[in-house]
Formats: sequence, C-alpha cells, structure tokens
Amino acid sequence: MIEIFLFVNPIGIECLSAERSTLRAIEDYPDTVHYSFVPLINLKIVKHYMELKHIDPTDLKAQNEINRVAYSVALDFKAASFQGTKKARQFLLFMQSAINEHDRQYTPSLIEEGLKLAHIDVTMFWEDRHSTYVKSGYEKDLAAATRMGVETAPSMVLFDYSKDIDHSGLLVAGCTNENIIRGLFSHAGDLGDHAAGHSRRHFHVL
Repeated sequence: MIEIFLFVNPIGIECLSAERSTLRAIEDYPDTVHYSFVPLINLKIVKHYMELKHIDPTDLKAQNEINRVAYSVALDFKAASFQGTKKARQFLLFMQSAINEHDRQYTPSLIEEGLKLAHIDVTMFWEDRHSTYVKSGYEKDLAAATRMGVETAPSMVLFDYSKDIDHSGLLVAGCTNENIIRGLFSHAGDLGDHAAGHSRRHFHVL
C-alpha cells in the first residue's frame, strides 16, 4: 500500500495542476493508494504565488491579502472535510480553478457555489467553519509539514508500506508533472534502498 500526502497552496495554480495529475495517476495505479491533500501556507509559499502572478514582491498589502485568502480557503477545506474528504477535495479543486483559471474573487457566494457543487451541506459547513476544531486541524497540518520538512507547495511525501519495512518517506518538492508522479508510484518500492542507513521516516528532498 502506498500512502501520499500532497501539501498544497489552497489557492495555487501549480498545486491545482499537481492535484489533478496526482488524481489521474492514482486512478491508473494497480495497487491501493491512500492519499491526502494538505493545505499549507507560509511566507515562502505566498512569495512564490506572488511571483507566479507577477505581483510586486514588495507590495505588503497584496501579500497580506493573499495570505488572508489562502488561509481562509485552507480553513474552508478543513471544514468541508468534516463531511467527507472526497467532497473536500472536490471543493478545493473548484476554488483553485475559480480563483486562478477564471479570475473570480474569493467571496461567500463563491464558497457556497463550491459547496453545492461538492454536495456539501451549507448550513453544517458554516457551523463547522466557525468551530475551534477547524483551526486546530489546520495547526496539526502545519505541525505535520514541519515534521516532514515540507516548506514549499506543491510537495509530495510518499510512503510504501508494502515493501519498505522502515516506513521511510520520500519528499518531492514541486511535483506537478504527471509523468514524474507516475514514475514515483512505479518506484515506490525502492524507498527503502534510498533511505538505507537513516532513521525511521527520514525524508529525502529531490
């Protein structure tokens, strides 16, 4: 069994591409794959987003607004996940596409459009969205990213529990190319060789 954690900027266009590529690769993979999309926001990720959008990196107002929206979408995703991870992923894909591919503004009406598309109960969502569990869940994601050495998005952490008895993980930053992702799945059993001599859950950055 393969387990992957895909750390993403919840409003990032590169991350949208990585998510789509990962989902297509998983569909064709013959063995079991457990996977999670994990929202991640930090200054490095925000700066990279500004670079991709050709936004002046010294524009602090723009930086703060991007951070605010990304953080809000991350919390939206966590709240949506209370009604199912598949629905939450569909919601996230919608939000990233709307913001990046259709230049739509992040608004409550856009959120509710995404919720309805993903068949998420709107009333229940807003109740969960304002609960302490959402923020604590996001903080756990941040802690997981720190443990795994993840600093950029998209980044994939991959484990192969069927062949790697030490449960060593492989960290791959910037994984947006579908062929590369498929190649990672195909060679997942080699993780133990790459991690030989290292401690449990050692991560290798490519």
